[in-house]
Amino acid sequence: MKKRLRAFQCLLCVGILCVVGATNAADDVSGQSKPSGAAAEKPLDYIAIVDGEKISIADYISALRSGMKKRFYHGKIPEDEQKKFRKDVAEKMVERFLLIREAKRQGIQPDADAVEKAVARYDAQFKDNPDWPAARDSVLPRVREKLEGDSLVMRLEEKVRTVPQPNDAELKAFYGSNANLFTTPERVRVSIILLRVDPSSPSEVWRQASEEAADIVERIRKGADFSELARIHSSDDSAQNGGDMGYIHAGMLGEHAQKVLDIMEPGEVSSPVVLLEGVAIFRLADRVTAKLNPLSDVKERAAKLYVRENGEKAWDALKTKLRSAAKIEMNEAPWQ
Repeated sequence: MKKRLRAFQCLLCVGILCVVGATNAADDVSGQSKPSGAAAEKPLDYIAIVDGEKISIADYISALRSGMKKRFYHGKIPEDEQKKFRKDVAEKMVERFLLIREAKRQGIQPDADAVEKAVARYDAQFKDNPDWPAARDSVLPRVREKLEGDSLVMRLEEKVRTVPQPNDAELKAFYGSNANLFTTPERVRVSIILLRVDPSSPSEVWRQASEEAADIVERIRKGADFSELARIHSSDDSAQNGGDMGYIHAGMLGEHAQKVLDIMEPGEVSSPVVLLEGVAIFRLADRVTAKLNPLSDVKERAAKLYVRENGEKAWDALKTKLRSAAKIEMNEAPWQ
């Protein structure tokens, strides 16, 4: 019965571990062995103390276990990665504590309706289980507390990220310093003849494909029609269109192919190019240079990006300010 009740408490508290049995688990996570004898030192019961208030080791272990199930579901975790993850979880808990406290200081209230509906869903999920009545009174308050904290952080973030729309001067300055965001990148119209080769094929197969490609290039340069040869020889999906891939942006064909296209002139046919998927021949039909769009054409998008960027800066600045103003003592044992 007790084991089943503990399972309910871990699950329903959205990662809040009940204090019962937490000390032994804390030893496992932190690496602190449990001492014996009269002089035994009591293990630390906190992961952090923020301005005199403790964040319990039990809550930390709960968050750690929950996070590890989500992030490290694939198997054994390297020790260095484990340590970094343990520290990150602790830092996030301190950050959440500070944000909840700041939300309360600003008079922000949680979304009571949303919280109560979520609590009711937890309650309904287990109402037919015979063990639920015994666990309900201890679990639901913890569920409500967790959800209220989440709601406070979310509402604080919404408030902080809501920054004023830029005036004309601010928008112009933002546009000028972020020209890359408003530039239509270069496009090229390319045709391809791809002689597909399985990457695991022996070198002889690759050599034969390269020789066949060289023969095709020679035929094209003597006057053969690229499109017709693409229909006959190419394994690319564009073969039915005579190899025409249409206009593409830089990088869409991979780094090696891009280096070849960068030095080609419109109308030029490349030598055979070895790619991961086979041997290719390219024909460059057209090149449209990059173009900076005028502010008048991108004004609405620029304003949205301005608000988003400055909202992000405001949110990061608040978190930095709260942390620098707080006295924080960390229990670093879990990642030492």
